[in-house]
Amino acid sequence: MGKAIFLFVCFISFSALQAQTSRSHLSERIDTTNLNLEQFATQIAGNASTDYEKAKVLLNWLSQRLDWKATDYQQRSVNQILQRGGGNCFELAKVYMALIKALHLPYRPIAEINIHRYSESRQQTAEEKVKEKGNAMSVFGRQHNDHRWLEIFDATSNRWEPVDPSMNVIGVESWLKARVWFGERLTIDTSITNDMIVPFAIFTTGPSKTQMQESRSTYYLVEAFDKLYNYQLSKLPSWKAWPEGVAALQDPARNAFAGTENLHSNGTQIASLATVYGQLKKEYFAINPNPKN
Repeated sequence: MGKAIFLFVCFISFSALQAQTSRSHLSERIDTTNLNLEQFATQIAGNASTDYEKAKVLLNWLSQRLDWKATDYQQRSVNQILQRGGGNCFELAKVYMALIKALHLPYRPIAEINIHRYSESRQQTAEEKVKEKGNAMSVFGRQHNDHRWLEIFDATSNRWEPVDPSMNVIGVESWLKARVWFGERLTIDTSITNDMIVPFAIFTTGPSKTQMQESRSTYYLVEAFDKLYNYQLSKLPSWKAWPEGVAALQDPARNAFAGTENLHSNGTQIASLATVYGQLKKEYFAINPNPKN
């Protein structure tokens, strides 16, 4: 736990990103000349008492000062990302992990693949990257994309809680409303979550880029998703196809991260699952035309 994870893609459409962000301190730059991460993180955390509160304060600080930037396939240190003023999802998670690690907060990195807005140009880029670097680059494509975040352990609830530095989201309910919610997504940068329609594969990661460990997909995408909507989703006609579709894509997603399978060969299944998600949304709003939450 706590080892750095490797960059794959996090390749997201960037067209309207700047116009929709609400980050408030992007003009600030951190002097990294003699940066001591432990002292720096301690100063940011201030009077926060619990590990969860410290994690929340650190997240808000980072999300307000570091911008999301499109992937350029460069490898950077924490100091370089801070100097640059932002990075892609992997880089933002890398800085956040360095800060919480400096305070000895328990965490584990997360790798995700999500259903993404349809893009033939992204598929062409992905195919070129697969030819150049292998199947691990198939984690993004025509209608899917990879994403990086992490979980921190909350001793109060005695469970792992999601933290996404790209979106300034912490806690399972906030995460759900940012990532699977049928309504307006609630994040610091809605253009990111509006493009990433819904995840279908979520794993904790090991010490190497090929090592996907525990699957968190059922917890987040089936159990917590249904609970968010007061267990009404599991009563809808299309629900049965949702957990089945998620389950069917777990091994292909895991293998794609490991570089042993080309996820592009599962494009039909990904498209079908996107249709199921859209159908669930229609069915839910048909019986709840004016939901309260």
